[in-house]
Amino acid sequence: MKEDIFLRKIELKDAKIISQWFNDKNNISYMSTYVRCHKHSKKSVENEIKKHDDSEKVYVVCLKNSEEVIGNAGIEDIDYHDKRGEIFFLIGKKECHGKGYGTIIAQLLLDIAFKEMGLNSLFATATAENIASIKTLERVGFKKIGVRREYNYINGKFMDEVLFDIIRKDYNDSNSS
Repeated sequence: MKEDIFLRKIELKDAKIISQWFNDKNNISYMSTYVRCHKHSKKSVENEIKKHDDSEKVYVVCLKNSEEVIGNAGIEDIDYHDKRGEIFFLIGKKECHGKGYGTIIAQLLLDIAFKEMGLNSLFATATAENIASIKTLERVGFKKIGVRREYNYINGKFMDEVLFDIIRKDYNDSNSS
């Protein structure tokens, strides 16, 4: 299954599909306020891609057999001094939901963060009702470290946000067997 997908650095040509996903209310219902509360034109996504800097690594998720783009993922808020960052991921293509790709994406991001970038700590969040993301994060070794109560206002109600982290030692321990 891990050989079914790969991450590729995001390019301007990906702006059209990303903007479609970011404007689909069902797709983004649990994403950040920025994604949920703004319109995303192809041009605005292109502008975001152009301004990426060293504080983030942004990828598209592709199927290996066809190179079709099915999602977007990355590591943001990277602090190279303290060796930390925050992961995010979205499987935008609805036909690819429920196939275990989220777990593979999260594992690939952990590999990049700890093996390639030399980070020591990763952070992630998930809205409490986003059970699929919570299970994915726990499956790859993230630990629940807290809850921001009624932190997000989604679909007319306040929802808790669950905070997770993983450190290099946990990653190494779980990947040494």
